[in-house]
Amino acid sequence: MSVHSEDRETWLTKLERIGKLSAEDAGMIFNNLGHIINTDMLKEQYRKLDAKKAVGIDGLTKQLYGENLDENICNLIKRIRKGSYQPKPARITEIPKEDGSTRPLAISCFEDKLVQLSVSILLSKIYEPLFLPCSYGFREGKSGHDALKALNQATFRNWNGSVIEIDIRKYFNTIPHQALMQILSNKISDRRLMRLIEVLITAPILEHGNINQNTEGCPQGSILSPILANIYLHHVIDEWFEHIKQTHIHGRADLIRYADDMVFCFEHMSDAKRFYEALPKRLNKFGLTLHPDKSQIIAAGHYAAQRAHAESKRLATFNFLGFTCYWGKTKSGYWRLKFSSRKDRFAAKLKGLRKYLRENLNTYNTQETLKAAVSVIRGWVNYHNISDNHKRVKSFVHHSRMIIFQWFNRKGGQKKMTWTRCNAILEAIGLSQQYRAKSMFN
Repeated sequence: MSVHSEDRETWLTKLERIGKLSAEDAGMIFNNLGHIINTDMLKEQYRKLDAKKAVGIDGLTKQLYGENLDENICNLIKRIRKGSYQPKPARITEIPKEDGSTRPLAISCFEDKLVQLSVSILLSKIYEPLFLPCSYGFREGKSGHDALKALNQATFRNWNGSVIEIDIRKYFNTIPHQALMQILSNKISDRRLMRLIEVLITAPILEHGNINQNTEGCPQGSILSPILANIYLHHVIDEWFEHIKQTHIHGRADLIRYADDMVFCFEHMSDAKRFYEALPKRLNKFGLTLHPDKSQIIAAGHYAAQRAHAESKRLATFNFLGFTCYWGKTKSGYWRLKFSSRKDRFAAKLKGLRKYLRENLNTYNTQETLKAAVSVIRGWVNYHNISDNHKRVKSFVHHSRMIIFQWFNRKGGQKKMTWTRCNAILEAIGLSQQYRAKSMFN
């Protein structure tokens, strides 16, 4: 069945109607969607975009674009409708990772961000009702904490089971365009919208001074990449796993996925082993590759941890969403999964804080620099302050305070800062030493 939107409706009304239809009929195919991206919608996205984000190669900021907003958006709409819109090259910046490698980040021009955001909102309305409960990444009303809770519950149910940790090698940068467009065409028959999506994902990139056409992947940094990455893995992994659970897996099995970070939990090791053998073939079929050094199958559960402890061993740990997941004993005497902030990311965040303060050692605006540093610290704490991780959070706050204390005393021409006074200043601007942990059990 195809759906044609009515022109007399506002873009928000049309969007809500699309979401409702998608929820009511999973087999719905949508047509004539492109006109939803109109002047009013683009102006709304203009208001939403963060003016502080890095600018693209044209140097055009939100403020400059807004000086002739009506004219600029009217011109943009005309180009989109005529099919002549072409995004400017996205500047690629290499972001250091904890393991010493780098991750390419695409920085698009402001106008292209407007289009990306509009298309992303439209796709989200279509696909959000279709996404399965196992998917937590980049979804409204779901968070990393929700995924950790789900993992906690899934592992607790399997007292003699197994866990599979999965890493897809350079996932965002290896998504095949043709396969992605084919998956999208199963839900969208609007040629103009499909053409616009294709134009956006093949937008040229500026890397090392050279402009190249993007022939593969949806670079991180693009506003459109998260929803496209979710759609692709929804088909490649989520739907497939839900199907084979009914046909090939004998015991209980759960998937917890946040974007390309995923963990599978099995009641029986035999099921896990057969699945682990089949998974690389499934990924290869869709142009993806399992990273063998960052993927593993391990025993899990209360009885497995108990046996390992009796042999003076410990079950293998694995990583998920910035945490090291390990098996620890509770006060009641049973073993369960616990979470601790990854050591490499813990150290990297403190290193980044030192670097930022060092670069602003001679700044005149001490208060603004301090507020920015405290904002970063509080953001880290708000995410990492969960059950079982209190000691790591306390250590992070202490080390952060020490770094700021040293920064104060390296600034020339000032009275020496005392530890007591430094703590009083930090407390006054919101860096408390008391944080309430988020429970991972309810």
